[in-house]
Amino acid sequence: MLVLPIDNQRRHDARRDIEENRRRRHEDVEERGYSAHLGGRYDSDEDRMAPEPPDTRVFSRAIRSTPLPSPFRPPTSIAMYNGETKLELWLVDFRLACQLGGARGDNRAIIRQLPLFFSDTARKWLEELLADQIHDWVDLVRVFEGNFKGTYIRPGNSWDLSKCKQKSGKTL
Repeated sequence: MLVLPIDNQRRHDARRDIEENRRRRHEDVEERGYSAHLGGRYDSDEDRMAPEPPDTRVFSRAIRSTPLPSPFRPPTSIAMYNGETKLELWLVDFRLACQLGGARGDNRAIIRQLPLFFSDTARKWLEELLADQIHDWVDLVRVFEGNFKGTYIRPGNSWDLSKCKQKSGKTL
């Protein structure tokens, strides 16, 4: 039988220390919401959710915390909304493009993506609204129509046409 010196008997197995350190690191990592993998990469449910645009407190917590459906492809062919086009038509196009990209059923994921498709002026206006005003699609349309209904450039009508004067020698 091998008898160890007293100093070695007091020592414990280093594997226990290593495992304890790993366990502590793993708990710390879980608190931060991601788990480390080889090569410094991480995998998390946060990756499946688009980052929350800054200052979207105008949306309800339910909208801000809605995960994007998997798979989801944000629209690429929708022009940024700048207030110069008819809002109702732009919203219908945006909603349809998001649905084609994978957002089906609930509109919260679609509403959550909306600020990413606003120009600077529309985005600034959105950021200055009071918190927790938009809970669903109906609220969204109501709030946006109230502000942007008068800003879009309307096509000419018969009143505009009556103000036109044909100069002599000019064709229509």
